[in-house]
Amino acid sequence: MSATPQLSTAQRLIKHSLLWLVFAYCYQNAISVLVAMALDAQPDHAQLTAFIYAVGFNLLTAHLITKYDKYWPLIAAAFMAIVGLVVIPVLLFGASGLLSLPLVAGILCTLPLCTYIVGLIKVKHSEN
Repeated sequence: MSATPQLSTAQRLIKHSLLWLVFAYCYQNAISVLVAMALDAQPDHAQLTAFIYAVGFNLLTAHLITKYDKYWPLIAAAFMAIVGLVVIPVLLFGASGLLSLPLVAGILCTLPLCTYIVGLIKVKHSEN
């Protein structure tokens, strides 16, 4: 008789926001490592390499977002991208902690897009 209490929408939103905040911090750390790896791999084309790495990483992140967040995966992706790429670096390091504008814009756009695409693939796959 496992009676789990049903959460209201406000409680669910608070719970998810706190989880998204933790994952945004992890996302920021991973993107920082990714950019450092890109700089080591291709010093001449570090931004392009970092963006390519980020698209692959965003596909993996999108898979996890759609797997664990059944209510608002696109909102979760946008929240994690904005908080992880803009808010946390500014809070921790100031304006100097931000990545270059084209790289931030590209990564900010691709995480929600990848989440949407992965969500569609999962829906199509579950129908078959």
